[in-house]
Amino acid sequence: MSNLNTTDTFSLAGHTVRRMGYGAMQLAGPGVFGPPKDRDAAVAVLREAVASGVNHIDTSDFYGPHVTNEIIREALHPYADGLVIVTKLGAVRGADGSWNAALEPEDLKRGVHDNLRNLGLDALEIVNIRNMGDIHAPAEGSIAKQVETLAELQRQGLVRHIGLSNVTPTQIKQAQGIARVVKFSVLRRRNCVCGRSSWHCDEV
Repeated sequence: MSNLNTTDTFSLAGHTVRRMGYGAMQLAGPGVFGPPKDRDAAVAVLREAVASGVNHIDTSDFYGPHVTNEIIREALHPYADGLVIVTKLGAVRGADGSWNAALEPEDLKRGVHDNLRNLGLDALEIVNIRNMGDIHAPAEGSIAKQVETLAELQRQGLVRHIGLSNVTPTQIKQAQGIARVVKFSVLRRRNCVCGRSSWHCDEV
């Protein structure tokens, strides 16, 4: 992997990060469930990515579950200055590998502590609340209690910044009335030339 272009950057929660980050989802096994076939290779890939200039990693403790964050810790802890790890909450994995919503306050609190433990951190830099109404499309409805829960964890010093994922513009507006949101993604429906509709993601 060649070194990344260090001039192509943007600001994220007060950090300067390169536009090419690393999505850690596929570090787990098939279907993002269980361990990878070759854990040593997964560790090596992460180390090479950071050595090549990646300073923004996207992860979640429900990848595996727990597997991806444990590999990140093994590969990179203690973390280099300037490395931004963004995680997300909102789901748990069933014993059959299913993706199940976990958006109640106690679910979110448990998820924060799981991420802290498995990443080996005292505080999470950015935590995205993922609206799991549908894994491919956002579901309307209030997300106030989820944002309020993260805001309380922020006041406790366990979360530094709050983000949103798989949300609607209305939910973003609601969240911004409760807490400062630093990162969000909106899924929007678009019509394809074939006449079918699909979803695409706008990240801000």
